[in-house]
Amino acid sequence: MSKSDQSSAVKEESSQPEVVPQSAHCGSKPKKLAIGIAPLGTVSIGIVPMGVVCIGVVPMGVVSIGVVAMGVINASVVGMGVLSLGLSTMGVWTAGPLSMGLFNLGGADTENVHQLHNHGKARSASDSGIDPQLMAYPTRAEAEAKAAELGCKGVHSMGSHWMPCDDHASH
Repeated sequence: MSKSDQSSAVKEESSQPEVVPQSAHCGSKPKKLAIGIAPLGTVSIGIVPMGVVCIGVVPMGVVSIGVVAMGVINASVVGMGVLSLGLSTMGVWTAGPLSMGLFNLGGADTENVHQLHNHGKARSASDSGIDPQLMAYPTRAEAEAKAAELGCKGVHSMGSHWMPCDDHASH
């Protein structure tokens, strides 16, 4: 091959862009099956898999199965989704011992899960199983009534609430 033939062949090779294989990421087209750290695929398996069906430590997909899962449908130890199944879950439909959702499919005693939250229900200290001396009341009158019941005098404020007795040391 002559020098002019070699230089034109080099020019042709260098004018073609070099194709470098890259892993899938948020701006790329997902693979059908992706495995690894933060894989992006239709089916993804790994540390933080993303895609349609995801299996891993922190899966994020339409269907997610893992330790801490986020997705429309998920099964996990801790999960958030529309339908969420696991130990501690949040969603519209949930199932598990510590589930919080609009509709509990079983496993959780929602009354106990929310025992420290009022959610518009009037509850007394004895109903909640909480020491009445630790209760704060929204009105001064309620705290005064509890102080009389406990045998102490006065009330004190705690933020925007009222507590029985002159101070904490009095209970």
